[in-house]
Amino acid sequence: MALVSGGKPSTVTRVELKAPNVASTKEDKHGSWTMVYDEGFEVTVGNRNFFAFSNFTFEQDPVTKTSHNVSHCGFTQVGWYQNVDRTEFGCFYGYKTDQQVAVPKPSAPAVKLAATKNNTKDTVMDHKTMTHKVDKLNKKLAMLQLGWKARVMPKWIGKTVSEINSYAGIRRNSDMKKMHIDMLKQNTKSNPQSFLQAKGIKQHMEKLPDAFDWSNVSNVNYLEPVMDQGSCGSCYAASTMRMLSARHKIATKNPDALPWSINMPLMCGEYNQGCKGGYGFLMAKWSSDVGLVPATCMRYNTSGSCQLECDLNKIEGKRYRAANHRYVGDFYGNSSTQALMQELYHKGPLVVDFEPADDFMFYSDGIYKSAKPNGHAWDAKAAKEEWQKVDHAVVVVGWGEEDGVKYWKIQNSWGEDWGEDGFFRMVRDENESCIESSPEAADVVEDDQNGRGVAEFFEQMNALNKKEL
Repeated sequence: MALVSGGKPSTVTRVELKAPNVASTKEDKHGSWTMVYDEGFEVTVGNRNFFAFSNFTFEQDPVTKTSHNVSHCGFTQVGWYQNVDRTEFGCFYGYKTDQQVAVPKPSAPAVKLAATKNNTKDTVMDHKTMTHKVDKLNKKLAMLQLGWKARVMPKWIGKTVSEINSYAGIRRNSDMKKMHIDMLKQNTKSNPQSFLQAKGIKQHMEKLPDAFDWSNVSNVNYLEPVMDQGSCGSCYAASTMRMLSARHKIATKNPDALPWSINMPLMCGEYNQGCKGGYGFLMAKWSSDVGLVPATCMRYNTSGSCQLECDLNKIEGKRYRAANHRYVGDFYGNSSTQALMQELYHKGPLVVDFEPADDFMFYSDGIYKSAKPNGHAWDAKAAKEEWQKVDHAVVVVGWGEEDGVKYWKIQNSWGEDWGEDGFFRMVRDENESCIESSPEAADVVEDDQNGRGVAEFFEQMNALNKKEL
């Protein structure tokens, strides 16, 4: 890893990454690391934390004229580092020791091809079409006896399938090309050939209750009301901040505590792409690096504005930040149902990601299982593929069992008129739609810098804005 100063490496440190999640240097043999989904990696070693996205170039085949990403697995893009007490921040890039030091430069982006007129994803869904689709789906669900029902969703009427799918986060199709271009333009952020680490950490089998729900613990509701994220692909931000808000209420035993702002990390954070999608793990990391502010300081909207609505000096009470952001099980690929339940029971709601099928968009009630014709393809793929594809982030708040079927209770961000008053239940212990593949958690702690990180961030933002004017 090369620490960057003035555009050139100032310090080069050799870090060895060992299975399953040990990072070591000459000075520190007991660091840790994890992949961050398939996008990059985070390393904590030698009193510093490093995060960077993997490197890629966007190129066009000279023969077929088709565009594609070319991964450079031996290099990272320029990333961020900090020391553990958050007093030193900087940039770095990493490269394998058997690679050349010169980092590949992103090529000029290719022109995106126009969609064909008969593309069904660009067809507007009217009431008649949706009613027919839902009737057909309910007949299929009844035949398969999957235990849930679909219904017409008025909020989807007048939207194309692509627009409806945008509510479910990043869609890994041709639209990803544009997102990758945007990432390169902002110089912050490949789909490299990587691996899913072997599950090496055994979980203690604690006896837990048969049913549990943070919306009713001794008649106390620790959850925020269901929100509607709108057409913004902000599910990762909404779910992460809802998780942190609930955990703060639980830790302080104050169910009336103000929630944390979703829009500050959503519209201001460098680690994600705002309404174009992102990752809950990195949302929590940014909230650890910079800090948290109440929702009244930057209310949720989809305008894309990073603008405070409060005077930071007049915020009453203690200041807080996220801490210990992590995958349940300590690193990507090491989770289990038992670990997820223990984390949920002892610490509070957490973020889970999954790959929703088209039928999920019309979920009404019951315990969801996909009606895909080939059955649960995710389970078959899990043993063969290196990554489990997920697109939508939600908040798991409890679990239970109905008619012998175990389920998760999950809060969505599509409004109270969707599903079971904004919630849904999904079958448990089957990794349905990859729901149990990469659960994410973080804690909320008192900020020992009393909000200095937030203040300094906006001071720099204001200075840059004045310079541009």
